Amino acid sequence: MAIGPSVVERWLDLSTEELRAQVSKLVSSRLADDHAVWQAIRRHPALVARIRGVLSGLLASAAGSKDEAMQKVWISKARAALDQPYVAPVKAARKPAVKEVKVEEPEPEPVFDLKQPEQAKQPAKPIPSMLFQEPS
Repeated sequence: MAIGPSVVERWLDLSTEELRAQVSKLVSSRLADDHAVWQAIRRHPALVARIRGVLSGLLASAAGSKDEAMQKVWISKARAALDQPYVAPVKAARKPAVKEVKVEEPEPEPVFDLKQPEQAKQPAKPIPSMLFQEPS
């Protein structure tokens, strides 16, 4: 049986051994957390609970094997994918068509410049030099 979002719906009816085989394939495929298969699984809380149990069984069976470390990483990643909340896809509402209407702009009001005229710039005053003396 292939792994895909449409197949996940049938996983609810599988026996524990068949589900274990499918979950084992799913874990070893290392799909991204937001993959369609994980989203389909998260839609069914009962399936999520069954898969958590199967993951615990897979972790226990991997104990002591040469691939134990790799299996632990994959299983923890699968658990993290199950922990993400299910977000239902949001359908975008269609926006009503906007008709363009010409609006006549009123004439701009005259702008009065209230700034005072700048005074003639004076040259910068020289900075006095300071003389430091050593303490005696």
